Amino acid sequence: MESSSSLLGLIAGSSQMPRVVAREARAAGCRVHAVAIHDITDPALEDCVDELHWLQWSDLTGFFALLQEWQSAGITAAIMAGKVEQQRMYERDESGEMEKLIEGLPSGHTDQLLSAVANVLAGAGIDLLPSTRYLGSYMPVAGHVAGRALDDRETLDIEHGWQVAKALGTHDIGQTVVVKEKAVVAVEGMEGTDACIRRAGELAGPGTVVVKVAKPDQDLRFDVPVVGVQTVAAMREAGAGVLAFEAGMTVVFDAAEITALAGDDIALVARADD
Repeated sequence: MESSSSLLGLIAGSSQMPRVVAREARAAGCRVHAVAIHDITDPALEDCVDELHWLQWSDLTGFFALLQEWQSAGITAAIMAGKVEQQRMYERDESGEMEKLIEGLPSGHTDQLLSAVANVLAGAGIDLLPSTRYLGSYMPVAGHVAGRALDDRETLDIEHGWQVAKALGTHDIGQTVVVKEKAVVAVEGMEGTDACIRRAGELAGPGTVVVKVAKPDQDLRFDVPVVGVQTVAAMREAGAGVLAFEAGMTVVFDAAEITALAGDDIALVARADD
């Protein structure tokens, strides 16, 4: 049997994050055994892991069986990476397994569901690691990240949006707030960051400021803020001028592509929480 210290379980959602985590973990000497979800996880993950098992969303019986396989293989640590859209909670399946799980939660917020998964893993003797364990080089420190400099109005909008986003984060309501002239234009709900940005552009026109923060006492095991090319592309589409995100708590992918896309029109800054 392989050394358990070299084995890592990966529970993969959507986006490129599972692929990057897998590649970085393997570069650090791990063998990665992943579980992917049909119609959610990118099939390209197969090229980045040592073993891949596919499940349908809500197949809890299959997930429990897989955990037994992981136990037998000596896996004692796992990472959850990538998104599962919260709307999935409303999908019905014939078995009713997921409905029963959700009904037993204190609320329908994402953190509650993910905490339940973490508890299941713990019951199987598998420690859920921070999703950022292998992503330190993808998390900018405070300062200018890309694009142009801020003006005074944008600086004030960032401050206002930051306070609002942090307050909403205590209730597990999104991670993104869009502001213009110290007025909140849009707040992220289940639709996600990119749709929130586009909605703000429709409501307030160009010049909006996007603020993306970690929740107070953010659990780094899941749902960390992520910025990628699609985020900046949505900003261009909406005419948004600024993206401010939390330094040391936000994962930024495709930095070179983001810088090119931002050009001289969009400012990206990492801000330390006060």
